[in-house]
Amino acid sequence: MPTDVDLRLREDTIRDLAIRHGIPANPVTFAETPEAAAAVAMSTGRPVAVKLVADGVVHKSKAGGVLLDVAPDRVAAAVETLFTEQRARGVEVRGVTVEPMVDLGLEVVVGALHDPGFGPIVMVGAGGVDVEVLGDVAFAQAPITADGAVRLINRTRIGAILRRRFPVQHAQLTDLLVRVAGADGLLLSEPVDQVDLNPIVVGPDSIVAVDARAVARADGVAVDLALPDPGESYEQLRPAIYPESIAVLGASADPTKMGHRAVRTAVDQGFAGSLHPVSRSATEILGHPAVRSIGELPENIDRAVVALPAAAVPQALRDLAGRGTRTAHVLTADTTDLAEAVAGTSMRVLGPNCIGHYTPHSKLTMIGRDASSDEKGSIAVISQSGTYAGDVVRRGNELGLRFSFATSVGNCDDVSPSELLAFCEADPATEVAAFYLETDSDARRFFSLASKMTTPVVLFKGGRSAAGGAAAASHTGALASDPQLLQDAADEAGVVLVNSLDELLDTLLVAQHASDFTGNGLGLVGTGGGVAVVGADTAYEHGLVVPHFAEATDRALAPYDAPGSSLNNPIDIPTWSMFDDSGSFMGALVEAVAADPAIDCVCAYTDMGTVYDMKAPAEATQILTMMTEDIVTADRGNVPAVLVLRSSYSAGQDELVRVLRRVASAKGVPVLESVDRAIAAFGRVRALNLHRERKSES
Repeated sequence: MPTDVDLRLREDTIRDLAIRHGIPANPVTFAETPEAAAAVAMSTGRPVAVKLVADGVVHKSKAGGVLLDVAPDRVAAAVETLFTEQRARGVEVRGVTVEPMVDLGLEVVVGALHDPGFGPIVMVGAGGVDVEVLGDVAFAQAPITADGAVRLINRTRIGAILRRRFPVQHAQLTDLLVRVAGADGLLLSEPVDQVDLNPIVVGPDSIVAVDARAVARADGVAVDLALPDPGESYEQLRPAIYPESIAVLGASADPTKMGHRAVRTAVDQGFAGSLHPVSRSATEILGHPAVRSIGELPENIDRAVVALPAAAVPQALRDLAGRGTRTAHVLTADTTDLAEAVAGTSMRVLGPNCIGHYTPHSKLTMIGRDASSDEKGSIAVISQSGTYAGDVVRRGNELGLRFSFATSVGNCDDVSPSELLAFCEADPATEVAAFYLETDSDARRFFSLASKMTTPVVLFKGGRSAAGGAAAASHTGALASDPQLLQDAADEAGVVLVNSLDELLDTLLVAQHASDFTGNGLGLVGTGGGVAVVGADTAYEHGLVVPHFAEATDRALAPYDAPGSSLNNPIDIPTWSMFDDSGSFMGALVEAVAADPAIDCVCAYTDMGTVYDMKAPAEATQILTMMTEDIVTADRGNVPAVLVLRSSYSAGQDELVRVLRRVASAKGVPVLESVDRAIAAFGRVRALNLHRERKSES
């Protein structure tokens, strides 16, 4: 297979290609000898730049292969010296390129490549030899439009400088980006895998690419993959997600076996459909008659759960497809590629390497009965990690999350993440889709589809440091392995990225109760000044503001003034002034703040430890319960609220948090562990809702 060295294009070839696409590039000529280089220089009549052309040399500047501002009459000697020095290092010299010098200016980089997972991408930012150190770049998927190019440039610091100093050239750079990575641009219409234009020199009167490198595609011009259709994905995958009939292959009477657990969880959860164990060792499992082979199963079963030895799985899938089975969920690990096993059939396969599926709609679970809620919700969770899939259902049950479904999808050999995303868009039971993914192999379709959807998407991505993964034959390739590629793709698509399972759960909790929240005004009501100050900082980081209250709000709050208090936003009142013998004041404070026209969301918090310091445990518990009930029953109109109960982590306080969480959840108020996390979750949910609003209007 050809290497990047074999496929690297000569710079004069790249420049000619760029010029053919209308990209402003400095003309360059290749010369094999010092004499030929001198002749080219003399024809320009001005100082030139001479650049080494040699096998294995990617970064010419760092290798000492760039000579700048060389007078034409000195070119021959300079090139002779360059050849001698490079050959002494063992470099396979092919020649040099010669081009006229360009006046100094701002240096910009534009690059584009075909990433293995993200597909065609384009990059722009601050250029020059230190482009990778500066890191002032932004990425977008190609093809890029003129509007998309403007947004891309404006995400960089160099873009802000261009807008201020060279507005005409800012527009020219927009055009250049489209010529590189637009629908008819160089990247998508030529057999090019990677291209760098670095630097592009921007001056008051011009914009011109003065250096270029590119790698050819070994397989010619790339062909983009079609996006999955939501309607088709729903029809194909509904039997897997909301089945009415299930077969369990590898079912066993032995409670230690995976096949037994697959039957047990369905029975314990109350699956109301038909359940068909397939077992060679038992005639009945948990009250359900077992058959010995796939051939004895009814035809057209919705979902087959496969818990067989790895070697037996491919043939079992083919046999299931022969019976008209609609979908299969393969729990087994270490199988061969299962897409090949079902190629040419209509059966779709989730997995392999999974722990199962949970949905209250069909009364199925993949974990224990006690940790699986029967209450139906509208949040879908798709996870390539079985551990995280189980965690989401278990913790979600404790936190008050309610799901349409949660499924463990493992390696995604057949059904891809983008198809599951398309399913969520068409699923009437799903209003928010959350993913934990470890592979980038489907990133192109995933983000392209998400950008067109109205269903909000939250993504927890494992293996971020390996995002992109293109070989570093260009600056763009090197920078594409940075997590920024993932972040930029998510931002452009309206997907909200989270960094941990806690952030995922926080976001889903707030989203569950704040589906219409799009404003940015945050009201903070609590019992700690330092917490409030840091909370205001967190708000700024997540696109929220902490506005001043209106005069009417100030008047409503005035009766609750007390020594050591601040009634400005954020409100800080000492714990002992938040209640008296008549009851709690927290609810009245929340009502007053929520009624302010500048407030779009409220975070109320209390320090549990201080109450326990002041009162005996039983009385402290009573007071905190009273304050919680007061907060969650306050009349907030349509303003969403989050309650933060700041436990000191004692066993008694933590148990009380569990009790009060259920009280708050029943009133539509999620309980989170910290003010920072609550505010960050508000910011992420606002971003989700704004994306949905924009797509609904477009």
